[in-house]
Amino acid sequence: MDHHNKPIILGGGIAGIAAAIRLAQAGARPTLIESRPYLGGRLRSFIHPETGDEIDNGQHLLMGCYHNTLQLLETLGTRQLVRLQPSLSVQFRNADGTPETFAPIGWLPWRLGVAAGMLRLRQLSLAERAGLLRVAVAIATQPPGPTETAAQYLRRLKQSPRACQRLWDPIIIATLNTPSEQASAVLFARVMQLAFLAERADSQLGFASGGLSALHAPARNLIEQHGGRVIVGTPITGIELQPTGQCVVRLKEREAITASQVISALPHAALRNISSPSIVSHIPSLAQPMPVSPIVSLYLWFNSPLLQLPAFAAMIGTGVQWMFNKRKIVPAQNAQFPGLISCTISAAVAESATQISELVATAVRELRGAFPEMEEAKLLAWQAIKEKQATFAATPASEPQRPPTHTSIPGFYLAGDWVATGLPGTIEGAVQSGFAAAEMLLQQTQSNQKDHYP
Repeated sequence: MDHHNKPIILGGGIAGIAAAIRLAQAGARPTLIESRPYLGGRLRSFIHPETGDEIDNGQHLLMGCYHNTLQLLETLGTRQLVRLQPSLSVQFRNADGTPETFAPIGWLPWRLGVAAGMLRLRQLSLAERAGLLRVAVAIATQPPGPTETAAQYLRRLKQSPRACQRLWDPIIIATLNTPSEQASAVLFARVMQLAFLAERADSQLGFASGGLSALHAPARNLIEQHGGRVIVGTPITGIELQPTGQCVVRLKEREAITASQVISALPHAALRNISSPSIVSHIPSLAQPMPVSPIVSLYLWFNSPLLQLPAFAAMIGTGVQWMFNKRKIVPAQNAQFPGLISCTISAAVAESATQISELVATAVRELRGAFPEMEEAKLLAWQAIKEKQATFAATPASEPQRPPTHTSIPGFYLAGDWVATGLPGTIEGAVQSGFAAAEMLLQQTQSNQKDHYP
């Protein structure tokens, strides 16, 4: 058995990468272990064999309030690959093609500008528009209760069904991946505070200007340059707690590793599956499955570039919730497949069990209704990606289940978007958790050194 005196990180998704980078920079020489042959987890891209286009595992919107994520990308040297809007602007499209845009008034102070932008949503009555402002005020003065759903909170704030359909529900399902009737009002309020009611720059929406894998591509080299180690293509088959307090990490077709410092950056289900009873006894949230929420992403190739469509839009009254015009977001020439539209369906419980051909036919029909300008475009190819465990279900019941980064096992820490970050299941939550776990581990190391050398 390999006895390891350096930190071990289980899982090479973006949380594990963040933890490994922070430890490597501090000289801790971590070992990062990933079961798949690549790093990045759900944050990855690949070449679509039929069209030759690079597509993502799922569409990810980034925001200016993703401070930890942008800091990690700065460290990796890939920050320039993210393009943020100059100022927040979101186009909405009704099922019948009627457009509307939400954009704060730029010359006003930020919060006033957001309020003025709400007052310009002409699809709502004046009373409904004025009512939107109650939510912004109430988040600061009447915060939601811990068991309240977002829908209950909005009803308490006298938001009309139409206001919810046209503004609040698209925000909730896009950020929490959970329908408003089930979503945590506490997490909804947190999203509003961080993304829309803080600073102007925090609300900027952004996209990777290439495939998502490029954002973290330098991670392995950077970890290894600092004396760390990266092992990919190696499934973790078990983790046990020894009487000595050390952890035994069992690997498929490799020697087991014993380590006194471990960060698990695995998804909840993965960690639960490999944890021995001795581990579970210290992390009670592993005793039961954590409910998850799926996301379905559709990539649709057309015979027209479709450059008359916006770069992205929230769709109202349709099964598809968001449309992304990939040829505008990532300018790329493909003469044989000139148009590429990506569609996102969050909280896609029914859709994840639906035949792909049916999903594609419905999405194309809804797109043609919402965007009459693509009526003549011919569908050439498609790809569906069903991420059945995309995020945890962000319900009021899930919040108490989310464990803290530190555990009652000395030297054992948790990272991942599912731990108690105070955020929904987002890239930012994952990166934040990875940084937090690494900082706690480093503090423990420093404390141990002081105890050892008085």
